[in-house]
Amino acid sequence: MPSVLWILFDGGGDRPRNGVTPFFIALKPVIDRLASLGSCGIMDPISPGVRPGSDTSHLALFGYDPYRYYTGRGAFEALGAGVELRPGDVAFRTNLATIDAKGIVVDRRAGRYVAPEEAREVEAIMAKIGEEVEKEVRRLRRV
Repeated sequence: MPSVLWILFDGGGDRPRNGVTPFFIALKPVIDRLASLGSCGIMDPISPGVRPGSDTSHLALFGYDPYRYYTGRGAFEALGAGVELRPGDVAFRTNLATIDAKGIVVDRRAGRYVAPEEAREVEAIMAKIGEEVEKEVRRLRRV
């Protein structure tokens, strides 16, 4: 049986800036050499016309139907952070965004940096939401 080395550069293409992607202009002699020895190409991991995220692409690439098995990115993120999930647990993944005075999102990633005090505020809000969800779940179980 032949050996296979599968290298997946998740996001390597990224969005073009000034007509080129970061991966296109990067100095990458080892990757170029490996590419010259193997098979390369572009594929639609889910289906043509469907722009997949990393999460759904990885499921599809490893043989799982993302339409059937994908329940959201929260579980992936939780497991990646070392959180142990049990049946019935719910995990959310969120981004903090920057909005202008009209409430329009101007930066969907909040500059990709959140100050520690801002992170604590978000954690406190999420903890309150979690408490409310737990109360509602307990109430529904009694009904």
